[in-house]
Amino acid sequence: MARTFLLAMVSGLLPLVALGRPAAQAGEGSVGAPLLALAPGGSVALEKSASPLVALATSPFAAAWRSQPTAADRTKGRPVEIGGDRVRRFIYCDTFREPWCLEDAAVEGLSALRWDPQAPALLLEGHGPGRRRLRLTYRFTAPYDAKELVASLEGDIAGSPRDRVSLALSLDGRDFILPARACGRPAGNPFHLTTTSSYYFDGPGFWIRVEADLQPGSRVVLRRFVANCRVKPPGRPEVMLSPDLEGRLVYTDALASSRILHLAEVENPSALEWQRGALLLRGREGAPAQAVIRQRFLAPDPLRSVLVRVHHAVNRRELGGTTSFALSLDGRTPLASCTTPGDEGVFRGITELKLDSAAALGDARQFYLHITLSNDKGLATAPSNVLSAIEVEAVPAERDSRAAVAP
Repeated sequence: MARTFLLAMVSGLLPLVALGRPAAQAGEGSVGAPLLALAPGGSVALEKSASPLVALATSPFAAAWRSQPTAADRTKGRPVEIGGDRVRRFIYCDTFREPWCLEDAAVEGLSALRWDPQAPALLLEGHGPGRRRLRLTYRFTAPYDAKELVASLEGDIAGSPRDRVSLALSLDGRDFILPARACGRPAGNPFHLTTTSSYYFDGPGFWIRVEADLQPGSRVVLRRFVANCRVKPPGRPEVMLSPDLEGRLVYTDALASSRILHLAEVENPSALEWQRGALLLRGREGAPAQAVIRQRFLAPDPLRSVLVRVHHAVNRRELGGTTSFALSLDGRTPLASCTTPGDEGVFRGITELKLDSAAALGDARQFYLHITLSNDKGLATAPSNVLSAIEVEAVPAERDSRAAVAP
């Protein structure tokens, strides 16, 4: 879990560490709108190879894969959290510019996969004696319902008519239905598979499986995989804190999905860009830009202390960025506040806000986190403000009372 959290944070921060990298080209994981797509991965330096087909073992992700049980020739993958945009649509798009499918999908037949960063593409090959079946199974989860699911897969299959590639859907990860298929041809058969269901899928998650059944010498090239659905966010944009084993009320959002857009009130959301592990503000040419996030947190008991840590980066010196934070009990009156980067011009690190005064908290069972991202230079060359994680830790009054009477 620590590796996954770190990878998500690094992938979000790498394009921004220098805070001077140009905007991504249109169509690279954005699906035409800044908040629409879960673009798998940030920017990771790739090792060069003399061959255009790079074995997975030569990629910078190899160390993680070597820890998997290679004798089983499979990986477990990780659930992809469903977020959503301002029109309540979630889109996951993978153009295989980086091999994030090996992080996100459960893979069967790992040794038969090759990744080509120059194409870019993911290659599934049949080799060895007999036919070979390869599977990539994606699991998508959400704390709220998802419906109107559509999945599509683009690529090419070369082989005999008995070779097949398919795309199918499931609600439980076991029974896959509504498959779309393509067969092989000796000279290659370009395919665009689409499967959809608005009737069967109405719940907090689903699975999508890509499967190839190949004879030795046949191959499938995957170039684009897209899954999208409509989401039904909670009725009120708020977060209910729940206790951990020590009784603390904790919450972490590593921005692995865009759920913050549903769990907070956001002013001017069109000014924000989201990518895995980061929420970004970029300047608009010739005009200032600003977005305000106000997130409400609820506790089951009165609070005695609140600590909020925000991992972020901001560049004022070159890009005109400023980020302000505040905590309040009523959503209006700040009781603790901070603005970065100040006169030094650049900040990258953690900002902490704390409320631990009994006079300030009283019997409060709620508090608000306010985040204001501003850009006053109008430069769109790179993001000026980056949020990469929000951590909340609160101590309820009951826990303080138990500690006071403990022998």
